[in-house]
Amino acid sequence: MMLKLFCFFLFIFCFVKIAAQNNLTFTNDNYSGINSAVLSPTQPFLNSNPWDVNLVSADIFLQNDYAYISKQSLLGLSNSTIEVANPKENITGENTPNILDFYNKEKANFFAASDILGPSFSMTATIKEKKYVFGLFSRLRTQGSVLDFDNYLRYGNEMVPQPDDYNMKPFSTSLMNWNEVGLNAATTIFPYSDKQWILGINLKYEIGLDASNIINHQDIELTATEPGVGEDPDYKNIYASNYNISASYITNYNFETKTYEYKQNGFGLGLDLGIAMLDKDPRQDEYNSKVSFNILDLGYVNFKQGINHLFKDGSTVWLQNNPNLQDQEFESPEQYLRLLSKEAYGDENASFAGYGFKIGLPTSINVNYSQRIREHHFVNINWIQRVPVFENSLRRNNILNANYIIQKEAFGYGISTTLSEYKNLQFGGYVRLGPLILGSENAFPILFKHDHLHAANIYLAIKLYPFWDNEFKRHRRQKCDCEK
Repeated sequence: MMLKLFCFFLFIFCFVKIAAQNNLTFTNDNYSGINSAVLSPTQPFLNSNPWDVNLVSADIFLQNDYAYISKQSLLGLSNSTIEVANPKENITGENTPNILDFYNKEKANFFAASDILGPSFSMTATIKEKKYVFGLFSRLRTQGSVLDFDNYLRYGNEMVPQPDDYNMKPFSTSLMNWNEVGLNAATTIFPYSDKQWILGINLKYEIGLDASNIINHQDIELTATEPGVGEDPDYKNIYASNYNISASYITNYNFETKTYEYKQNGFGLGLDLGIAMLDKDPRQDEYNSKVSFNILDLGYVNFKQGINHLFKDGSTVWLQNNPNLQDQEFESPEQYLRLLSKEAYGDENASFAGYGFKIGLPTSINVNYSQRIREHHFVNINWIQRVPVFENSLRRNNILNANYIIQKEAFGYGISTTLSEYKNLQFGGYVRLGPLILGSENAFPILFKHDHLHAANIYLAIKLYPFWDNEFKRHRRQKCDCEK
């Protein structure tokens, strides 16, 4: 049963993906504008242009240590046929290219996210001789992860017999696909300080679309026995007992018509809060140094019509080689959960546990330090750490990122190195040329073949800069402080 529930989660996960870590290098660019608000609510305040418009941007991120494609690059996948490893026939990722193979570690981790920033803008306003920046943004977000999953699947992947007795450790996983509409505001505080202090805030309305949450609360006792007469001799019979699993889900996918029917299934509020301190000459465009601290994604989404199932204290369930399960065509998650309920309790409705569940936003902190090296040249360090707060919270990947950027009004570019989850070293960068921005924090897998292709990241944005400003215009507007 545990395996089937896990596969059900993966089905919903794969369906709603377009395939995030946000591009940290670009968001350190002072001309990133409204695109940077989602990681640092104070950053749009540093944009010297009075208006900043994002037409569309997409940030896609994938990282796992469960499976990989052998000897391939991301660009090469479009012209390749990928086959699944078959150790019995000596077809593995270690000896054959274009093979979907598995690391088969005792524990597996999986992160995936996409972040599409739709039409969004920010603008500068002067109120009582004080500068404010206001912005409005819209996003389509998908995020999910599996952390420290007890990888019982490795035996099947290696095509070796499962142990006679195995205790599968507890784990939890959450997935959500949602829209977000946010209001950004930033301004200076502490006017008499010799530093420039900026306070920024994002107030967000969350529109829940799809969600899934699975929790294995305790060790599941898995027993494997030799198949009987008439059963598949290549696979052992596997039985599960002493289980305590809760599974909740809701989706807009119509399994009868095989179409996605967009509608709001959940609602909630979110909050981002940031503060930045700059060492800056008021008459200069560029700061000497900057330190900022941000708390991101405080909040949750409530799915009042979400469906809950609970499998606890039922009878021993026959999982593998059970004709009642394997001979059934998958029609929908609910149909399969009811089949499992009948196996566990003799009643397909017994596992139903009512409606309604919540998914917490992927709360994290983002600490940034930026140092000006010389005109237009900056070194930046970002540290992002997940800090789950609410019930069933999503979990993003932890990041330590260092980048060097050169930023001018018409163009900018930079290089970066990232330590994802404090162990996966990645290299990337970005280029901003007028309205077009292209970047990646993990660029090598896109272009070059890897023995084990298991991670990727790409960022693309198209922006407009109405009422373009420049240093000459700003200099002419400045009041002269010379003696008369």
